[in-house]
Amino acid sequence: MSADTLAAMLPPSDHEFMAQIAALRSPQVTATHPGPPRLPTLKSVADHFGRVVAGWIPHEFTPQERHAVRLEGLRYLVIARQIEEVQRDIYPRPLPTEVQAQLIFARQSYMLRYFRTFRVNDLPIEIISNILRFVIWDSMKKPVDARLRITWTCRRWREIALNDSTLWNAVWFRGGGARAERSWAWFERARQAPLDIRIDADELEDDSALVNIDLSDTPSSPNEMRQMLSRLFTRLSSIRMLIVVTEDWKSALTVLDMLEKGGPSGVLALTRFELHRGGTKNEDRKSLAWPNIVAKPFLGGAAAPSLAYLSLNGIPIDWSTSILENLTTFDIRRLPASHSPDAARFREVLRNCPRLAKLSLDGAGPKFELLDMDTLRPVDLPYLRTLVVADFSRKYSMFLFSQFSAPNVNDLTLMNLCGEDYLPLFLQLTSAFPKVRLLTAYSLQHNVSPAGMNAMTRWLDSMPLLAYLRVANVANQFFGTFFRANPGGGSTAAAGALSVIDCQSLDPNVVVQFAKDRHRFGKPLRKMYVSEELGQRLEKDQITDLTSVCILAKLPKGATTPEEEALTL
Repeated sequence: MSADTLAAMLPPSDHEFMAQIAALRSPQVTATHPGPPRLPTLKSVADHFGRVVAGWIPHEFTPQERHAVRLEGLRYLVIARQIEEVQRDIYPRPLPTEVQAQLIFARQSYMLRYFRTFRVNDLPIEIISNILRFVIWDSMKKPVDARLRITWTCRRWREIALNDSTLWNAVWFRGGGARAERSWAWFERARQAPLDIRIDADELEDDSALVNIDLSDTPSSPNEMRQMLSRLFTRLSSIRMLIVVTEDWKSALTVLDMLEKGGPSGVLALTRFELHRGGTKNEDRKSLAWPNIVAKPFLGGAAAPSLAYLSLNGIPIDWSTSILENLTTFDIRRLPASHSPDAARFREVLRNCPRLAKLSLDGAGPKFELLDMDTLRPVDLPYLRTLVVADFSRKYSMFLFSQFSAPNVNDLTLMNLCGEDYLPLFLQLTSAFPKVRLLTAYSLQHNVSPAGMNAMTRWLDSMPLLAYLRVANVANQFFGTFFRANPGGGSTAAAGALSVIDCQSLDPNVVVQFAKDRHRFGKPLRKMYVSEELGQRLEKDQITDLTSVCILAKLPKGATTPEEEALTL
């Protein structure tokens, strides 16, 4: 059907409207008929189509319905094309606002009807399968629903989805009953595809890289864990990622024991392994002591040739006989000295991971030993981009940072360094990380004398690229380090590149004053994120003050900001 034929089929009202649109080609014509008394906004148009879509009841079209919908869509397509032609002809003059609104409405009206009549099931299976994959992997907030709805849509989609193992290969066991059965059904549907498995016997935040299936209602006894892993490990050679969260010692050790029995040939595909032991309520992180546990070598001392990501949280291994090499992420947490690697072995692991990109040491690290650092050079980690150091004494922290050199760190996290004066540590760190752009400072303590504050400012000055600050539970004086006292009196702002701050568990008055002072000294914040708890404590006048000097936004717990994502690329 030609464009002229379609245009001839338009009702008289459309012809009248199109004539007025065509008249805009004359420079003397600047507007068409008045149009609606109130022009629709983009939001109102979106809301309208949202209601139309929500009210749609899917059903099989009769030939008459299909023809009618197709003609309606073509009508809006003709209108949109006519307006676009006029838009090109009068450029650079803009279209009148009411005509722009009509163009938006016509385009969306056409697309709505186009997709109702598009013969998607006539596409080749390979193309439909790719479309379904995009739909699922773009639905991370509700990935379970996305998969189920696809299998409920029609017989053809169900058949295609069930035959595509890559739609089911990420499985999260979290909960008993019907959810556990669904987990095993997905495990079977994955067949020989690389498997991403998570077993969660504790409450953890949603990991968007995985499909949500659940185990928290299921008793996580060592026997049940062994039975589950025995079934999962029938495809051990296909497991690409394994994340296990347990509540007790015996279940955690069962995981290590089962992996050891899998043999070196069974973990050829394993690229990421995480084992987290919960049950930490009765553990004092400052004086961590464990029962008499005999640590065994990781994977029985076998090498995992593809392993790049290793996270051990409250988990003992025999460091001297474990093969740890070529990791890009090394994350250890909550290790007492009795189960920590000695300094020489820790340094050897770092040297064996020359492309290490993330190092996280949270209450876990090498044994504190007096080494001759004049002859023992720090291990060079040129590819390290993310560094997390948390929950250490001042003396140990200084020892730890002397073990390696990482001048290219982009994201630095310092947490729970409190209980004593950590100023000597910050003096040691001055100029150590010149490329830091994101700094996380949680629960830090330092000398607040004028000399101490000046030293802290020099530490900030040694990170000239710092643009994003996450801060929580620090003394009010910490914010004073972002201002430099001038010899002749007055102050200037330090950390001149700082533009975004993420605040939690802070004094609202100090937060507001900090933002106002940055603005007053010519280094304003562009945006401030506040936690839901802090946002509730802000008074109306404080919110007014903040919004007058920067953009204010609420940040839900666990969310990642766009600015943070951009800086970590």
